[in-house]
Amino acid sequence: MSKPSKNTEKIVAAAMKLFRSEDYDSIMVKDICRESGVSRSSFYSVFSGKDEVLMYILQGYRDEFEDTMLRLLHAEDALEKLWILFLKYISIAEDFGPEFMAALFELTLTGGFDLLKAVNGYVERYQSWFIRFVRDCQKDGVIRNPGRAEELVPMGVRLTFFAVYEWCAAKGTYPLREAAFREIETFYDVAEAYRDRHPA
Repeated sequence: MSKPSKNTEKIVAAAMKLFRSEDYDSIMVKDICRESGVSRSSFYSVFSGKDEVLMYILQGYRDEFEDTMLRLLHAEDALEKLWILFLKYISIAEDFGPEFMAALFELTLTGGFDLLKAVNGYVERYQSWFIRFVRDCQKDGVIRNPGRAEELVPMGVRLTFFAVYEWCAAKGTYPLREAAFREIETFYDVAEAYRDRHPA
């Protein structure tokens, strides 16, 4: 992404603050404008509405390419690399918090927002890496599920998605990372010697 304008930065910072502390449905463009100190006309010269601000924020998470590359370069093996990719998705939920993520799930169910589409944009970007790391783990006997990597990857994403949903329903009262990784480990049939090796 190109360097954002000052107004874009102000709008995004204000929206993030509101998204984390207020009910998403109740947030209006005027609230974002008031919080950011940006006029409505300036807001609409950058974004068409709050949904577009949210998509821009999620796009930013998907575009943190250099950070992901550095972590992958320092990873010990294919399994750690795979967990790093899944962790990026989990960390988005953690950053926003269970109340906000619950609102996004509700909006997705009512057709007001497509959370799966937003998440799949991230997964598609790293699709070939996800598949390669799963195959490498299968070849080394780390992942014992014999299914095709192309099918295992989206199932792992769905399991992570479900863990986030359960975390939201429990209002964040259980450890999301451990639950998500446990679900994927079980489905992928990760060998016992390689379990519980999750990145921080």
